[in-house]
Amino acid sequence: MAVNLAAADPAGDIAAKQSQAGQVKTEIDSMNQQLEAKVESYNAANLELGRIEGSIKQKEQELAAAKAKLSQEQATLNDRVSRIYRDGSASMLDVLMDTSSLNDFLSTYDMLSKLSEQDRNNVDQIKILKAQVEQEQTKLENDKSSQENLVSQLASDKSQIQSGISDRQQKLASINTDIQTLQKQEQQQEAAAAAAQAAAQRQTASASYDSNSGSPAPAASGPAPAPRAGGVVGIAMQYLGVPYVWGGASPSGFDCSGLVMYVYAQVGISLPHSAAAQYEAGTPISQSQLAPGDLVFFGDGGIEHVGIYIGGGSMIHAPYPGTVVQISPLSGGGSYRGACRL
Repeated sequence: MAVNLAAADPAGDIAAKQSQAGQVKTEIDSMNQQLEAKVESYNAANLELGRIEGSIKQKEQELAAAKAKLSQEQATLNDRVSRIYRDGSASMLDVLMDTSSLNDFLSTYDMLSKLSEQDRNNVDQIKILKAQVEQEQTKLENDKSSQENLVSQLASDKSQIQSGISDRQQKLASINTDIQTLQKQEQQQEAAAAAAQAAAQRQTASASYDSNSGSPAPAASGPAPAPRAGGVVGIAMQYLGVPYVWGGASPSGFDCSGLVMYVYAQVGISLPHSAAAQYEAGTPISQSQLAPGDLVFFGDGGIEHVGIYIGGGSMIHAPYPGTVVQISPLSGGGSYRGACRL
């Protein structure tokens, strides 16, 4: 979604985008929960499929053994039948010679009467076993087919959820990009407003000069040295949005004292890379004497943070890791410790 940089209310747009981002994050969380459940079902289905495939292999081995045993028993039975025909008894030969019309029946009857009952039982039992194994194998093959379909469906469901999560993550990234653009726009508007306010304050201060002596009207808290660092506010504004980097002192990243040191170096004032040392480098002034370009200091147990005053109760500073150079009210710096003028 394109962001209109000329929008009149970037703060309202940011709030709307943040709400939209929250909704997308909620959707992603819900889909992640669905994906976790689907993955577990997929894993369980694959486990069952492996078990079925293992059972099929076992049944194939059992069937091969049954077939081999049946073949062996049938071969033994055939050999016995052949021997009956070859070495038949005299009574059997008499029957065959006298009753030729009943030859097939009598031959079969005589053959069966001479077979071992155990031989016939063995063959029958092996045939039954072979049929049972074949039936179980068929059932397992059907179960395998059903399980493969289930695994395939679960894999498809899992893929669809992952695709949905990816789409929403891309949408969230786009929304966050819009938010960053709007925030930068808001910072630019705040910087412009602060610069205009600073200019107005300078005009007011100039108008307060005594027309006869050309000296500034005395401040309630006593006189303060005239600022030497004209233009530092405008220079500092160029680095709005630069990320905070611990120990940073260049446009690739600043910490609080690194920003002050870098900005003041551009107007010919050399400062140490330390908030406490920067305070010592200037002339202390009261809060009522603050003018754009003065340094303001903060800390709970000592001087721990520094910013550049821009007027209107605001400053430009590099707050802390995870933030960027930005404009904040003096109350956003922590416990106010004092100010100085360079």
